[in-house]
Amino acid sequence: MTAIANERNGRAGVPNEKLKELLEEVGWRPESLARRVNAAIFAIRRENRQIHHKTPYRWLNRGEVPHAPVPEVVVWLLADATGRDLTFDQVWPGSAPRSSLLLPADHRLDLPWDAGGLLRLLEEWSHPMLTRRTFMVVSGTTLTRHAWQWSQAPVPVLASAAREGDRVTEPMLELVEDIAARCRRLDERHGAAGAAFVADQFACVSRLLRRSRYDARTGRRLTSALAQLAQTSGFMAFDSARDGEAQRWYLTGLRAAHAAGDRALAASVLGLMSNQAMEIGETGDALQLATAAQEAASQGPSTVRALIAARSGLASAAAGDLATFQRLRAQTLDLLERAQDRGEAAPDWAGYVTRTELDAIAGRGMVVLAGQMLTHRSRLLAEAEDLLRGRARTDPSGEPQRSAFRHGAWLGLAHAQAGDLDQAVAAARRAVDRLPGVTSARSVGLLQRLGRELAHARRSPEVKSLLRDLERRLPHAEPPGV
Repeated sequence: MTAIANERNGRAGVPNEKLKELLEEVGWRPESLARRVNAAIFAIRRENRQIHHKTPYRWLNRGEVPHAPVPEVVVWLLADATGRDLTFDQVWPGSAPRSSLLLPADHRLDLPWDAGGLLRLLEEWSHPMLTRRTFMVVSGTTLTRHAWQWSQAPVPVLASAAREGDRVTEPMLELVEDIAARCRRLDERHGAAGAAFVADQFACVSRLLRRSRYDARTGRRLTSALAQLAQTSGFMAFDSARDGEAQRWYLTGLRAAHAAGDRALAASVLGLMSNQAMEIGETGDALQLATAAQEAASQGPSTVRALIAARSGLASAAAGDLATFQRLRAQTLDLLERAQDRGEAAPDWAGYVTRTELDAIAGRGMVVLAGQMLTHRSRLLAEAEDLLRGRARTDPSGEPQRSAFRHGAWLGLAHAQAGDLDQAVAAARRAVDRLPGVTSARSVGLLQRLGRELAHARRSPEVKSLLRDLERRLPHAEPPGV
């Protein structure tokens, strides 16, 4: 563990009264501030660099200013807690002015939901200063208002504003759409390992929209591909536990799907936003976003509606709402059967939506519910094991490997919580064996959690051996308090 050092400035030795007043306003002790800073730095950098819990006393009593990114993190945390836009000098008076490297995920997204608004957003994405910033998670109405604004905005007609530049031809469009599909398969196979490549493809399509000549029909196809690339990038960022960046991608994908007039794709993005909110403990946001996703998908293909119902069930599970979870589970199965009976075709981007995948999502929800509903615990865990098993045992040469890795870790947790140590160890080993080919920080975190849950059974030779392997093969850093 690396300590984060402090730097002195011209006011060293002079108490920082402004910081003291802000801490009193939000009701935080210096030790609480230190814990929040450590958690935020881990979320930003995935590094377990820590400040000592007494260090903020030096900032208060001696006027010391720590090295970056700690001062910017403190400004961000206090701005979020007070609900005010705080400048650097309002927290660290007398220090050299700094331009914060931390921005909210919806930075400069207060734009019209028309063609001009989307093109301005894409211009922002291309700015090199913005690409070097770190985006921080937003919550509450700051996040959910985008979902409701989208649902009320008319679909724009997007035709090129460029008077010069090459025309987007049909072969070029087909290439763009093929790349979007291949990027999605890259995620399904290898997780977040290809995140930089997918982001580059997003930048290429963005440049076409901003600088090339095309008609409205071509604009819709380009923005559809752009939305798919943003959705894939968002999930890769989420899977890497870069939640602010994931939100930024999702919000951009929502605007692109809107410009494409693709409500089903917008529903998918909203469903992923809901699942992310659930994972980071924002259950109220998760429920609102799930509702928005269901409304968006209401007239869409049955397969997409089944996907959204399954994802929405996770929000209900986090809220401890078994009745709604069961209703959504039944709805998922009915919609899948309807799609099969009618021979309905799913959108290309929803090709991964199968009974096995949606069962696995429901299995995750049942593990979450089992942790809250002790009277139903045994039944829920038994059902979860059955539902997770199919995806967790995906052949090592098959697809999707990222989902198999993640749901394998969930299956191990279900077995461990049911007291079946042998099955928990077996599931964990199958998941770990996928590590060389799949990059997934969140799945690694689940395996670390599984290791902690099995630690009480160290006397078991199988558990002891597994814990040694987990220690050897998994990254050591993990979020504080997880």
